[in-house]
Amino acid sequence: MKNNLIRKMFIILIITVLFVAAGVFGIVYALSLNAMMTDIRQRADGVRDYILATLTFDDVADISSSSSEGELARMRVNTMLSQLRGVGNLKHLYIIQEQDGDIYTSMSAMPDGGSFMPDGALANDLRRSLTQVQQITGRRIYDTAHGSVYAVFWPVTKSDDEIVGVVCMEFDVDSIQQSYRRMVTYSLSLSAALIALFSIVAFLSMTKSTEGIYKQLAHMDMLTGYENRLSYERRLSECVELLRSGKSVSLLVFDVNNLKTINDSFGHKHGDAYLKSTADILSGHLDGASPLYRIGGDEFAAILTGYKEGDVQRILESVRAEKRTTVKRHPFSCASGAATFDSNTDKSLRDVFSRADEAMYANKAELKAQQSAETAPPSENGAFNKYLIKEI
Repeated sequence: MKNNLIRKMFIILIITVLFVAAGVFGIVYALSLNAMMTDIRQRADGVRDYILATLTFDDVADISSSSSEGELARMRVNTMLSQLRGVGNLKHLYIIQEQDGDIYTSMSAMPDGGSFMPDGALANDLRRSLTQVQQITGRRIYDTAHGSVYAVFWPVTKSDDEIVGVVCMEFDVDSIQQSYRRMVTYSLSLSAALIALFSIVAFLSMTKSTEGIYKQLAHMDMLTGYENRLSYERRLSECVELLRSGKSVSLLVFDVNNLKTINDSFGHKHGDAYLKSTADILSGHLDGASPLYRIGGDEFAAILTGYKEGDVQRILESVRAEKRTTVKRHPFSCASGAATFDSNTDKSLRDVFSRADEAMYANKAELKAQQSAETAPPSENGAFNKYLIKEI
């Protein structure tokens, strides 16, 4: 039961920690990604504005011409693109045009001078820019065969929205992406390590902190708050070693009177309160000499070690002389008996208990005879007193 409860508590705790950690990591991840993308966009916008301010409609329109003006335009645009590619940290910078439904690269600033045509998600963004005649800005970082890029596609148009081509700018964000991925990996690794460490510490702490509570609950009578039968049996086992060392061991047995009558007349809740109040009085008479053990429904016991028989009898006499009332003014009534281990007559502590139990029943008979000779006084509890003699 203990292990199952600790396991359930531990699982709930870990699930809670995982949810909180995932939520915090998600927020940090989103904020970090947003900050990175904002920084990339700002840098890309600056380069884009410079390129777009440098290129004109005529430059783009003339590069597809076979005339001398077209040759000059291609040389001018190629020189400009090559310069801008290095300055703007661009992985690819090229111009896409469309003719008779075919899309082709009319000008490219690739290092080898070759053409370049994007594919995948980049190709979809390029087609959207051509067909919708609008600037398409990268919604995210794209992983391509050439590395990580952030793309901007800008259509070059006349005032009447006639499109002559699309300037394609793919910014190199490899280093930024790699740094971000390392940050995410390290954060996840550190979070996992911290959660694992927290889980181990939490489990050990919960096990340690609840150990004393479980031990206490295992040996406690839940109704009265005193020791239970398990604790009593364990203490008896310990006393066997004390007997071997020559230490005296005495057993006191108590049987609470009238509990059944109170339960039948006023209910079990009232009876429980009466039993708890009687146990408190008995514990007070022991005065720390021994814990009070509840060994049955209305039976209690005490184990005294190192006490002389005269001291044991004085405790017993003080209990028998008790005149206080318990809850609802019910008089304290408890039969009692005691016995001390005698090696001449007792083979074990079970024999001591039997003698103490016999003494308790003898006292119960005396109480019954005493009450039989007396007239029960009137009580606010009505019919309660006339049943006292009958139950005892």
